[in-house]
Order: sequence, then structure tokens, then C-alpha cells
Amino acid sequence: ESKVKPAELGGILPARPRRSGRRRMTDMLIGLERWGMNVAALRERMYGAPTVRERERWHAMWLLVCGWSAAQVATALERDAHTIGKWAEDFTERGPTGLAYEHSGGSPPPSMRPNKRR
Repeated sequence: ESKVKPAELGGILPARPRRSGRRRMTDMLIGLERWGMNVAALRERMYGAPTVRERERWHAMWLLVCGWSAAQVATALERDAHTIGKWAEDFTERGPTGLAYEHSGGSPPPSMRPNKRR
């Protein structure tokens, strides 16, 4: 039963966050406190989210709390920095529900399609 361990400082994480990373990190810590969470709870959400997309969003929040800038997170997750900023804003404003994945567009999954019988 092995869990993936987060990157250690000096490894993948920058040793000292850049100034913009510090501001976002402070904003995220305030957001966590506002929603009654701490870094450990955020990390648990990252590992236990029900969908891949939600895990990605929680991973982004965790990296921001660790001091990464939105641009660094975007590069690591192959996303646009504005997307990372939107996720952070959604979390700050709506808490954990702000990171919930909502299917939009495209065909519904087979289990949700109406059963056509002739």
C-alpha cells in the first residue's frame, strides 16, 4: 500500500518561491482557513478526489500553497495559467465545491443515454 509522496523542497519544488508565488500562496492559505481546511486536508483531497479532473484541480491548489506561481503550476500540469488562476479563484470564493468537476458539452456517457427500444 504505497502512496505517491509529494515532491520535497529542493527537488521539484522551488527552494524559494518567487514574489508572485508568495502572494498566491498567502491567498491560498487564507482560503484554506476560510473553508476550515489546512494543508494536510488539501493534500488528502488531492489524493482522494473522485475524478481525474478534480484531482488535477486539487493538485494545482496544493502546488500553489507550496509556493508555486500560477505560471509554474500551469507549465507542470500543461494548462493555461489563467485556468489555474480561475480554479484558485473558484476555491477561494466557493470552497471545495468550487473545484468540483461538472460535465459540460459533448455526448453524455453511455450510462446516461436514453434506452431506445423499437
